[in-house]
Amino acid sequence: MKFKFSEIPKYLINLFLIFWIGFSLFMFFWLILSSFKTTREIYMGVWTMPSNISLDNYIRVLTDFGLLRFMVNSLFVVTISTVLVLVLSAPIAYVLSRLKFFGSSFISLGFIIGIGIPIQTIFIPLYLMMSGMSLTDSYLGLIWLYTVTSLPFTIYLLMGFFKTIPSTLEDAARIDGATATQSFLKIMLPMARSGLISAGIFVFVMLWKEFLLALVFISTENYKTISLGLYSLITKLTYTGDWGGLFAGVVLVILPSIIFYSILARKFIAGLTVGIGKG
Repeated sequence: MKFKFSEIPKYLINLFLIFWIGFSLFMFFWLILSSFKTTREIYMGVWTMPSNISLDNYIRVLTDFGLLRFMVNSLFVVTISTVLVLVLSAPIAYVLSRLKFFGSSFISLGFIIGIGIPIQTIFIPLYLMMSGMSLTDSYLGLIWLYTVTSLPFTIYLLMGFFKTIPSTLEDAARIDGATATQSFLKIMLPMARSGLISAGIFVFVMLWKEFLLALVFISTENYKTISLGLYSLITKLTYTGDWGGLFAGVVLVILPSIIFYSILARKFIAGLTVGIGKG
């Protein structure tokens, strides 16, 4: 007898979701409170409130440990990479989803296969190629890597949105004398705005927390991203026992993603709802 997820009572699913949300919120607020404590206060009581609200931990990790520089590096690299991913993936997804030509199905399949390739399996050829082009340990190289590795999923996601747009709009534009490029720029892109926003949020959050590519291809301190900065911070502060500074560093790393997603959460969910099952 096969188990079906739909057979689980709805109230059990709701109870699990409520528990998970409550646990996540509790841990997040505990992390924030701990970030305002001194190391002595943390050792005296993990669950106690801080004696006073002080930004000393945040100022220390931002200035003394260079976390501010790492955040600026990540913001620069991730923002440019996200824009490039959207600029490149939108026309590709449009062509593959709306136009039928020889090899289009094969190309679409290639992008789908690309989603399932673990990045660890291509580190060696990537490093050899990047070294040959003198792109290792640089902003440009990391932006290029982030862009090309994010394209397969973004293209697949946007294809679902373009397929939901009625073809009658393109036909009407064609009758009015619009070229394929004009139809794409003036009709299809505005209609797929929710999909572009959803893809942009997903790519930004994913690249903000990316670690492996930055670890392999970035070694100079000035080029390190926030994920590498947090890794260095954990190593240094764990060794010195500065738990208050460590908690402050973790909050600074995860807070931008939460704020960015919270601002655009409604558009993100609406976009995913439109494109679901259409890819």
